[in-house]
Amino acid sequence: MTSPADTFLPPPPQTGRSAPLPDPEVEQRGLWSQLLTAFRDLSGAFDAFANDANPQVRALGRAARQRRQPQTNDYFALGDMCARLTAQGSSLSETYAAKTLAAYAQAAAISQNDAHAARRALVAFGFWVADAARSFGGYEALKVGVLVIDRVMQLVGTHLTAADRDRLTDTRNRLRDQMNRIFDDEQDSAVSDLVSSERESRMLCDQGQMLLRQGQPQDAYTLFERSLQLDDNNHAAWLWRAMSLTDLGRFEEALASYDKALALEPDSAGVWNNKGSLLMELGRLDAALQCFERALELSAAVSTVKAVYWLNKGKALYMLARYQEARDALVRSHQLDPSPESAAGIAACRERLDTQRG
Repeated sequence: MTSPADTFLPPPPQTGRSAPLPDPEVEQRGLWSQLLTAFRDLSGAFDAFANDANPQVRALGRAARQRRQPQTNDYFALGDMCARLTAQGSSLSETYAAKTLAAYAQAAAISQNDAHAARRALVAFGFWVADAARSFGGYEALKVGVLVIDRVMQLVGTHLTAADRDRLTDTRNRLRDQMNRIFDDEQDSAVSDLVSSERESRMLCDQGQMLLRQGQPQDAYTLFERSLQLDDNNHAAWLWRAMSLTDLGRFEEALASYDKALALEPDSAGVWNNKGSLLMELGRLDAALQCFERALELSAAVSTVKAVYWLNKGKALYMLARYQEARDALVRSHQLDPSPESAAGIAACRERLDTQRG
């Protein structure tokens, strides 16, 4: 795999569209009350932009939701922003690659006048990701390249020129060949049926993740089911299946799927946090709090990740009216990774505590 220092990677293509961000003071007002509920779209699916970990993506995602009429420039700008976040270190972020595609596709859906520009943005991003994947050379980067090319071809479909279709097809095949060579080098000369099934299971799971991040939970769920039919020990498939079931409103099945994931990897802090978030949405606050505490016990010393777990613990404690403990948890979150959200939560706790004392 090529190191970043040895790789020249041009910046991702940009549409250059811009959308005004909300006034910071307006954004701050009511921020804590907003955080106590998850942003979902009209279908009930989790909003990929309004809940993003990156503050700029999150702010623009929320601004886009608040407009009376959807604006294409919001989604072109979100696509550009997520495209810039796709290359991370010596690999590619599947999350931001999927969100880039979702944003440009949304722009195409909003206005027929901008559909051609959005489709060109999708194709340009697909080729850029493929070039980046070949430059980095690692299996995970190549996998993202294949997934993006496949999805671009699905999204643009009959609007592709013959030249672009041929080039995309050739690019996808080259990436797959490169992936196969890496995979075969890591296996014994005779690859067993079991290994092949596990490999196909992982690819189906990855395809499902991309669909879920683009707001297609039913199609994603179908792929996770197929993934588990091939390998029911695929921890990631159980985890992502739980998230797709959550978006489909099948909450008890989602919790059971989280439990299957935890049975396979009981020390996964991220799964404990995700399960806690769902329990908190369902109002099962004591159970949610236990999950967040377990996540904190297991989490690595990555400050931004632990900050999220402390933030979630603070939210659960606040909703349980345990304001002093909530404030302490939110202070810990703010110390690890200062954010407007943790600051708003601390202020909300202080207000509640002052009211109690008064």
